[in-house]
Amino acid sequence: MTSQLVTDSISEMQPANTVSLALLADRYATNPSVASIRILNAENQVLATGGLTKTREGEVFVREALQNEKKVGAVEITLIKPSIGEILRTQWLAILASLFVHGLLWLAYRAIARPSRTEYLARINNESRLKHEIQTLTQTLEQEKHNAAVAIAQAQQNTQTKAKAKEIIKPVIVDSNDLALNIQFYDPKQLIDSVNTTVSVPYFNLCQIFLNKTVELCVQHYKLNSSDICTVQKFNEKGASISISADTPNALQCLTMIGAVFQLLSDVLYKRYREEKRFVLQTRSAVSSAVEAMQLSSVQAAERLVQQLSAKESAVHVPNELLKDISAHFQLVSLPNPTNVLTRHAFMVNGMDSDAAELAQSFRTEILKSKQPKAS
Repeated sequence: MTSQLVTDSISEMQPANTVSLALLADRYATNPSVASIRILNAENQVLATGGLTKTREGEVFVREALQNEKKVGAVEITLIKPSIGEILRTQWLAILASLFVHGLLWLAYRAIARPSRTEYLARINNESRLKHEIQTLTQTLEQEKHNAAVAIAQAQQNTQTKAKAKEIIKPVIVDSNDLALNIQFYDPKQLIDSVNTTVSVPYFNLCQIFLNKTVELCVQHYKLNSSDICTVQKFNEKGASISISADTPNALQCLTMIGAVFQLLSDVLYKRYREEKRFVLQTRSAVSSAVEAMQLSSVQAAERLVQQLSAKESAVHVPNELLKDISAHFQLVSLPNPTNVLTRHAFMVNGMDSDAAELAQSFRTEILKSKQPKAS
């Protein structure tokens, strides 16, 4: 509009024809958006004005009028800045329509994003089940601590060595024919080093209870003797290790199932303790035989293999003739990015068939519920 007014009025500015300029200003001022118009000469003197609301404030547009690259005048147009009342008065229909559309979008979002009643009830039931399981585990730990204190008191009063014999751990025998299971905590942030022993020791004891009960059930299922399993290291900040002779029937299946069941128990404990903001770590496990090429016993090989895994992962390193014992029930995939003889011949446990999964789930449920009467 400013450019057009300059084009129309430049011929009347020199010499100045104020009547024609006033008519032009009045004609442009009929636009309802125009508050005022001023036409100036080269010395910024007013030649003509226009506009019905000259006192209104608004955005000002100024453009010089040039003739033969010489300034002969200027045009100044002020557009009305509408008030809130004017906007509401002129745009009320569009505003109501926008509110209506936004309301519909909000209702649609709530209907789509809000979980269904079935999902909500399932989540509540799952949280209640986890809470009950962890309460049971906590009670079990307290009962075990009480039983341990009673046993220590009796041992101090009794001069016999029966209680001491029960506490003796089988020595670690470096045998090339042994299989070892190692379970470690996945702790990339080194949280164990920053936790007080009053927190970590009960947590390690609870993990050991899980492992002991898992070993007991798996030994019964695979028809082994409890003496076949050798406890190399009980749970501490470095994890735990157990071993068994490879000549024992179903030895590899038993160790692999122990690792799988313990991972399920560890996952339940991790989820619940995280909700309660208590110290807890995820775990990883590995079963291995001895590696003669690296001069590693089965226990040492399992410990080193676990360090290549992340949370909730399991791996196996055994001779090929033993792999057939578990390949029918466990899905095995090659370990990615092998760097040595150990990792080159190792396999990750990527899943299990329905029979093995049901067995592991039943063991998990039995362990979580078995000691509830004693704890109560």
